[in-house]
This record gives sequence, structure tokens and C-alpha cells, in this order.
Amino acid sequence: MARRLALDIGATTVTARIRGGRGGSQTVLFDGAPSFPAAVCFDGHGACAGAAALAAGAGDPASYAGSPLTAVLSARLRYGGVERDPAELLMPVLSLALAHARDLDVQPPESISCVVPLGSMERLRAPMSRAARSLGLPAPSLIPEPVAAVLHATGGRGLPPGGTGVIVDAGGSAMEVTVLRGTESGAPVIVADHSDRTLGGDDVDARILAWLGAFLDRDNPPLAAALRAETNRTLLASLRDEVRRAKEDLARLPETEIAVTTLRGHGTVRLTRADLDRILADWSAGARALLARTLSEAGLPANGSVGCFVIGGGAHVPVLGPALAPIARLTFAHEPLTAAADGALIADDEVLEAIGKMDEAPAVAVRKRGPGAVKPPTMPKVPAMPNMPAMPRIPVKPPTMPKMPSAPASSPFLARTDPVAPLFPPGPPVPDEFVRFWPGVSHIAAEDADGTVWQWGELAMLSLVTKPMPPRPVAGVPGPVAAASSGESFTVIVDAHGGATAWGANESNQLGVATTPAPKDAAVRPVLPATVTDVSCGTSHALAVTSDGHVLSWGLPLGGRLGNAAPMDIAPQAPKPVTYNVRDIVAVAAGRNHSLALDESGGLWGWGRDNRGQLGGAVGRGSPYPMRLPTSVPFATIVAGKDFSLAIDGEGTVWSWGRNDRGQLGLGGPATRDGAGRVHLPAPAIRVFAAQGHAGAILVDGTLVTWGANDHGQLGFPGALRSFSTVPRPVTLPGGATAADAGGGGGYSACLTVDGKIFTWGEAHHGVDGSAARGTGGHVPVQLAGQPRN
Repeated sequence: MARRLALDIGATTVTARIRGGRGGSQTVLFDGAPSFPAAVCFDGHGACAGAAALAAGAGDPASYAGSPLTAVLSARLRYGGVERDPAELLMPVLSLALAHARDLDVQPPESISCVVPLGSMERLRAPMSRAARSLGLPAPSLIPEPVAAVLHATGGRGLPPGGTGVIVDAGGSAMEVTVLRGTESGAPVIVADHSDRTLGGDDVDARILAWLGAFLDRDNPPLAAALRAETNRTLLASLRDEVRRAKEDLARLPETEIAVTTLRGHGTVRLTRADLDRILADWSAGARALLARTLSEAGLPANGSVGCFVIGGGAHVPVLGPALAPIARLTFAHEPLTAAADGALIADDEVLEAIGKMDEAPAVAVRKRGPGAVKPPTMPKVPAMPNMPAMPRIPVKPPTMPKMPSAPASSPFLARTDPVAPLFPPGPPVPDEFVRFWPGVSHIAAEDADGTVWQWGELAMLSLVTKPMPPRPVAGVPGPVAAASSGESFTVIVDAHGGATAWGANESNQLGVATTPAPKDAAVRPVLPATVTDVSCGTSHALAVTSDGHVLSWGLPLGGRLGNAAPMDIAPQAPKPVTYNVRDIVAVAAGRNHSLALDESGGLWGWGRDNRGQLGGAVGRGSPYPMRLPTSVPFATIVAGKDFSLAIDGEGTVWSWGRNDRGQLGLGGPATRDGAGRVHLPAPAIRVFAAQGHAGAILVDGTLVTWGANDHGQLGFPGALRSFSTVPRPVTLPGGATAADAGGGGGYSACLTVDGKIFTWGEAHHGVDGSAARGTGGHVPVQLAGQPRN
């Protein structure tokens, strides 16, 4: 079966699926996300696409095309003072998708199919062909988006002759409803098609943001003023992500919280499903009217008897189903964002050829029944908060493209493809046995039986373009290792003499030094004011225990996570003591924005954010300085995850508190818990770990149990988008292996067995399986690539 790359080029985002030479298909991930922004920006050397274009366009709007597809279709082609060939706007998008597809299959695709808006095939065919040719690739087959959705829904078979299909595309920029009828050729006829640009997913976000601004104006005017004045791009992008996450949470929860963080203050706002229903009441009415109008024009009843297939990122909006249910029976695509790309991937060559000749113009409605076309209500677009700046995504430069076969000399695009960065050279053989390991968000560090420290995976913040690395020794690390920890893109180890060595990302001084090393992944020796015995790494800060029982902290102080700075301080901080009131400390735990310290009597100290109850106090209060936490039992072990905390007491009982929207506390119950609850396990626990959205424990008999988020199968059983388990479940390790240690990151889990083998499962995008490749992973534990099997 030929290798094929399928692209869904939308007005706001681009998604892709790839089929390998053996027939298996995978979603192409772009720095961990299934889509990238449909944007292009030109400079004097060429063009960039995606998130990098967003960043470049902020400084040069005249060179920026927020939607190259829309620009081509509307003939807006002048950028950077130059009239562009339409292919120039499409080539960077195709190039970026190909670069990431190469992470899954280094061989170039033998065919390309592109999903495009209905009615645009004729205008896009020539520029798309020229763009592909400039990269040494065959001309793409073009498929209208609703047709691709039908192919996905029918497993590639398409509609039978005379059969009718209804597609609802809930996109980011608009909602579109299309009615199709099957023909003998395999290419359907478009019976009716209508869209509304006030019903896109972006409009939903704008409505929620407007509501949020009004809520803060009433209940927290200082925070409302701080938010309007905020210009920090990272914090504004974080708020946009919080809104999207909250919107999806309400599809399965009665309420959630939106964290609002600015440089001058922070807080949380509770959003209930009832609130969302009120916020989106006019949006829901418009969606119903749009569907009813299209069905009526196609001669189909709008009484709930017609079946519709729903695709697009907006399918996750929880009010969409109830809004459209009175009009039609709805089936939501399992992966609505990539459904159209999947349809383009699985279509037969003969079907693609027939579709390439189809007439995209809607036909005259047949057998019209019922009332005439229903006019949708006027729905003005809800503006964002007054004076609130736009919220672009965090800038990330796309990976460079592999070198493709030469294009004709007349191609104007050859010089616009950057050279491919070299892959990591192969390292020495992977050890037979590891004795300890420290999983981070996207990479793993480990110590072998000879005391050598290894690492693999991806240190994602080292540069704008990164690649997963294979297992390799870390140069400059003195052994033996006394303690170590991996955070988000950095690792710190403590040697036998009480000194520290660190490597990885350093944008917030999380390595304990002010100057980023060269090369960026080189190990450095932070200057500590005292010798240390233990260390814990969080998202952007680190904690260490001194030999006399005090705590050192360094990194980003925002939110009070360092315990010795005002909560609004943002200047990265070098290692220094937390406070000498915190004494007799034996262990520390650094989370995303909170910190914990355990004293020798089993008492607990905490500081930083408490917006999810992660400190165990009153939700939302927090503290920039250490405070004694109320504990009813002495603890022996503590760990911190993304806004939640776990501990083991002297009898092996696991306790948990904090964020619980994905079941990460193992308790069930509400999305936030501000007091410790007991996790019911079949036997006492000897170890516990907390990742970003899931957790686990090793029992006295060596059984590993996990709970929490399971989007990627990281719990050890089949997962799905937004799936989770509130009940601890055992993980079956190959060959009946016994667990000695375990951990996890952003969507994966890992286990070190008693015989020194390392297994990983869940998301494989960052190469934590040691393969140095981006994969989709799975729920079955696999042994570290290159490590000898028994």
C-alpha cells in the first residue's frame, strides 16, 4: 500500500494523518498537538508557517497571512511588499506538515490528499500542485471537506447510489452544514450547503471571555483591570487554553474552574454548565436554525429523524449536542478534529479520481417537504473584553524540512526550504540494567549499574526546534548519584558530596544558574549555599533539602512557589534558602506552581498556589511563604503533580488532595478537593508518583496500580480523548515483571522493574520509549528501545 499524507487545511488550523508503507495510519502531531495554526509569515529569507508565523507576524503584520487558504481564495496576495504567487502561501503549510510527518516515517509520501473547503477545488488545484512540486512531491488530490467526512464515517466506502448524508462541520472559524447524495461514480452530489461565520469555535471562546470579563468586573475589579492591562503573551495564551479546557470539561462535569493569571494578580472563576448554557443561548439557537434551514432546502424533515455526522474541533462544545438534537439524530466523530483528514487518507485511488471531477455546486433541492427555508436569527459576534489584547499561541518555530528531490529550475520555492537539522548520532549500547530512573514531562533520566547517568526523549524547551533523542550518557555528571529529579525539560541530580549537576531548559533559571550553557543541553554545576541531600523538580522551579534540614529553592517565583518572594515577583531566582522557620526537613516535592516539604516528624509544609486545593488549605488562598499544613497523620513520602498532591503515611496508606477533574486523586468526587482523602488500594503502598494528569503507586508485593487521565492509554488499558479512571487499576507488565519504581509525564507512564528493565506506555510523541521517533504509543507497556531482552 502506497505511503500517503492526508492534510485538512482549514481557515484556522491544519491537521494531518499519515499512512505508512505497511498500511498502518497515524495522526501527525505538531509539538504534541494534533493541529497547527493555519498561518504564514514572509521575511527576507523566505516564509515560516504555524506558530512561528504567529510570532513573526506580531512584529510585521504586513508580511503575515493569518489564513493562507482564505488569502488564496480571495486573491489577497500582497505580503511583505511583494505580490505573491498563490503557491507561495500554501507551500510553507505543506512543508511544515511534511517535516512533522517525517518523525513518523522518514520516507517521503508517494501520494498526498488535501481536504479543502467545499467549492474551492478548481481554484486551489493549480497552486497546490505547484507548491507540492516545489518540494519534489506529486500533485495532491483535492477532496471537499464534507466529502472527506463522509468517507471517514463510512470507512472509506462513501455513500451508496441514492443514499443521503448530512455533515455538520463545527470548525473554529464557522459552522457548515452540507447534505450530500451518493452516485454510481463514487463522487457524491451536493444537494444543499450553508455556513455561518458567527458560529465557529472561536466565537464560543469569545463569548466565554466576554462573560469572564463581566464576571470579574462585578466580583473582582482589581483582577479585571489587571487582565485588561496584561500584555504577557504566555499568560494570555494560558488564559485562552484555560477557557478551551473548561469548555471541554463541562461536557462531562457539572462545573469547573478557569484560572486567571496575570503579572499583577491571579484568581479562579467558577464556570457551571448552567452558566455555559446561558452564555451560548444565542449561539445554540443559531446552530439549530442553520441545520433546520439546510435540511429544509434539501427536502429533508427537521424533526429529529434525520441522521447527521458531526466533525470539527467545535464538536467538543458541550451545548452543541442538545442544541441540534431536536432537529436531527447526531453521531459525533470519535476524533472530530482529524476525521476529515482520516477520510482523505483511507479513500481508494479510484474514488479520489472520481471526486476530483465532481461538481461542487449545490444542486436544486429535490422532493422539498415542510416549510420553506428557516432564516437564522441575527447573531452579532460577541467581542472580547474591552481593551483586552489578542491572545496568540505561544510562539514555537516549526521543525526544518527534510531535503526532497530537486524541483524544476523554474520553481521559485527551492531556496525557501531550510536545511534539515541533523539527527542525534547513534549512542553506545543501552545497558542491560538500570538501578534508578527519574521520568520527566517529556524525557527520562536513569542511572545504570555502573553509576552512569543516561537520558532520552525530548527536552522540549532547549530550542525552538527539537527532536526526540535516543538513550545516551549525559556528559559531565559526577557519580555516584545520591538523589535526582526530572521536571519539565530539565533534570537535577545530587552527587555523593552534596553538590548538584543540572541540564536542560533554563529560561527561568531552573538549572540554578543565570546563564544558559552552550550547547544548551550541556550539564552545569549550580552554586548552592549549602550541601544538599535531596531534590525535586517542578514545571519551572526546583527545591532541594540541605544537609542540615533546611530547604533551598530556585527558578520562577511567580505565584509564590519558591517560598521566599512576593507572589507577583517574576524575575528568575538563583538558589537560596526558603526560610529558617522550616527546619528538620527530609523530603521536598515541587509541582506546577506549588511546593511541599516533609519534616522528620511527618509534618507537612506548603507554599505557592492553592487554586485547586493542592496545598490542602482553603481553595484559592495559597501562600508565598511556607505554612504548616493541617495533617491528621504523619506522612513518610510526598509527591506533587500538576495542581495535586499525594502522600504515603507510616502504614502504607496513600492520601491525595487538590485537582481532581481527571480522577487524578483516585477518589472520585468533585473536581477540586481541599482536604486529604484516602485512596483505597488492595495492599499497602511503598512508592507513589504524580504526573501531570494521572498518578500511581507500587504496592508491597510489587504490583503497580494507576489512576487518573487516560487519553493515551497511560493507565495501562485502552484510552480515548478525555477518558479517565477514578479507581486505581493494576497494570499488567510483560512477563509478569515486578515493579521497583514508576513515574510518568504529560501522557505516558514508565516503570523500572526489579531486574533493571524499563517499560513505557501511553503517549510516545516525545520518544520516551527510547526510539528517538515520534509515535502515537499505546496502552501496552513496551521495553525501552535498545535495552537487551532477557
